[in-house]
Amino acid sequence: MDVRLLQLSDGSALADAYAVECAATSHARPGWVPLGEAARVAAWRAEKGWVRHLAGAFDDDHLIAFASSSTAHDTPETSWVTVSVLPQHERRGIGTELAQAAEKISPASAQRFVASAYRPTARDIESLLWGFARPLGYERATTETVVELDLTSADLTAVHPRGAYTLSSHLNGVPKNLREQVGVLKGLVDAEAPHGELGWQPRPVSVGEYEEEIALWQEQGRTAIESIALDRHGAVVAWTCLVVSADPDRPAQIEGTLVDARHRGRRLGAAVKAACLIAARDQGGTARVRTSSDDGNVWMQAINEELGFVPVESEVLLHKDDRTRRRATATDR
Repeated sequence: MDVRLLQLSDGSALADAYAVECAATSHARPGWVPLGEAARVAAWRAEKGWVRHLAGAFDDDHLIAFASSSTAHDTPETSWVTVSVLPQHERRGIGTELAQAAEKISPASAQRFVASAYRPTARDIESLLWGFARPLGYERATTETVVELDLTSADLTAVHPRGAYTLSSHLNGVPKNLREQVGVLKGLVDAEAPHGELGWQPRPVSVGEYEEEIALWQEQGRTAIESIALDRHGAVVAWTCLVVSADPDRPAQIEGTLVDARHRGRRLGAAVKAACLIAARDQGGTARVRTSSDDGNVWMQAINEELGFVPVESEVLLHKDDRTRRRATATDR
């Protein structure tokens, strides 16, 4: 087996990586519907805000597995690692070797590695943790429950918050004068929700970053639906976003929901989420919506249950603090 870098400019290599990822993920997640190949490749190649590297494992010049390292410019100390192995080549140590390779090709600033994995049940998560992650030095940071809503049969009605608030929904971007405020809320989503041992900090999303994300989704053929709440002064105090895939068989994904701490307890989270779901149903193009929340986030779980979401999967987030790891030299890379 030969392990070497995959060039993001090599369309053939990325097509092979896409095929490996689809086979590996479908094996681990029955019923999973992938992004289209062009959309997935666009995500790998999106450079603004991220540094990405891919390493592949080859058997007689056939790609049988690959791993990726993704590091955001605003969190240079953390790299996200993914590993995909063709099912027929599992349990040969390939995934372990590639996970280590992904760490080595991460930027020198990375002091922590984070990974996530989805499995049908919590028992499957435990098997992954003990059989693969812990021998590599990764520990469970937190767990989340993935829930899904059938839009075609959901009994959705508008939720009215307590107080003087104005709700609105928008396709592919909120009005320009509100984007900075929405970016502040987006930057609080991970920091203010329960997140186990991950220790996320508030990181506001700039207007430029916000617009780049919308542009990438549009390049992928996806549609962003955002719902916001304004207070009586016109300030954005609640936000949620749902992204609809170009493939109607793929569930739409809720990217995040947040209510300004000073306005909580007034049903704003449920209100913007219900508004977003109703807008998605009216817009068409999707029959199902998925989202997830930390297992410690009982408030969001209650909102999701009220809206009709039901559990479908378990997710584990893993982390490894490796400040003393051996760095690859420029020659090694």
